[in-house]
Amino acid sequence: MKPLIKTLLLPLLLFLLAWQLLSSIELVTDTYAALFLQTPYIIGVIGLVLAHQFNRSRTFATLLSLMVSYWAIQSFMQAALTLAVPLFAFTAVSIVLPLALLILLIAPERGLWNRFGLPLALIAPCCLCAAYLLFHFSANFYHPLAEYFVVKPMEGYVLSLGSSLLFLVVFLVGLVLAIKRPHDIEMALVFSLASIFIALAWLHKPFISTVMVSAAGLSLVIDVVRSSYSMAYRDDLTGLLGRRALNEKLRGLGKKYVIAMLDVDHFKKFNDTHGHDVGDDVLKMVAAQIAKVEGGGIPYRYGGEEFAVIFPRKALIKCLPQLESVRLGIEHYKIALRDKKNRPGDRKEGSRQRGKNPSPRTVSVTISIGVAERDEVLDQAEEVIKAADKALYQSKQKGRNCVSH
Repeated sequence: MKPLIKTLLLPLLLFLLAWQLLSSIELVTDTYAALFLQTPYIIGVIGLVLAHQFNRSRTFATLLSLMVSYWAIQSFMQAALTLAVPLFAFTAVSIVLPLALLILLIAPERGLWNRFGLPLALIAPCCLCAAYLLFHFSANFYHPLAEYFVVKPMEGYVLSLGSSLLFLVVFLVGLVLAIKRPHDIEMALVFSLASIFIALAWLHKPFISTVMVSAAGLSLVIDVVRSSYSMAYRDDLTGLLGRRALNEKLRGLGKKYVIAMLDVDHFKKFNDTHGHDVGDDVLKMVAAQIAKVEGGGIPYRYGGEEFAVIFPRKALIKCLPQLESVRLGIEHYKIALRDKKNRPGDRKEGSRQRGKNPSPRTVSVTISIGVAERDEVLDQAEEVIKAADKALYQSKQKGRNCVSH
């Protein structure tokens, strides 16, 4: 639940800032209005460069879609929607954009410059242009369709009820996907959808498309930066902060802290016996248990089967109970061994057999922990780590599955 809350905070903050800006938009004078109208393009170009740099096709496609939609709003919709051209353009954007974002929500991330990513990046702009041309040149097709997408269905609300329903369905799908995958781009896509919905639904308000498209683009830019940070500083397998993040943390520690080194007992033998897949499951489980450490501890994957926990501004005596709790949690955790040979290939068949077979075999692992505290003798972080490693070796000599300091 915590990752979901973290991903929700930024879009909500951006939404509140955008809403506050809309309420005071009259402060934008004629001198700055022309520059302000270019803001979505500036943010979009920055985002496109970052998406290209980090090979993110869905981010690239969404930013391109937002920029094309904003261009269409500024170029064709600054007149009454009773006129043919503004109405054609508005209808095209209100139908195609949510459908394009639905595709981007469902599509997996496969990179940008390949046979999967490039068509995905261009699909929304091409569809928007095609839809506009279709509505513009095919009156026989447009008139029956227009009955379901009549604009201004109520006072002060521009978007048609058909498009509103479409936005709602895509929003709900995106919300479900964002809950399931809180670390991915889904929440930024959902926020982009909500932003363009507001821009279209209240199109008559001054600068609303500029503010909302800028906010959507900014959320995507921040998401790319956040994702790049995660790639650089988080371990792919366990999700914990990695060695690079640990080294940076060590440089900024104060004069009072505790470092614990944790190592999975007999991991090589376990790996050789049960295979690397089960070994990876063990590392994930151990990392998940270490991540629960309390007392202000910050967990890291140090390398291989070794982990580290830093307790800033803590005394050693205060940290020992927290580490003992982690050790006990890992000791009592049972890992089910999956029978891959007899496992059915069909998911439905697997669901029918679930519960009929006897309980699977389980295994458990233990960890050894060494702890050291910074003091006048151990003045440098490297010295504290060496002392914690020495204490870890003592735990191994004592028979493993214990805490030494």
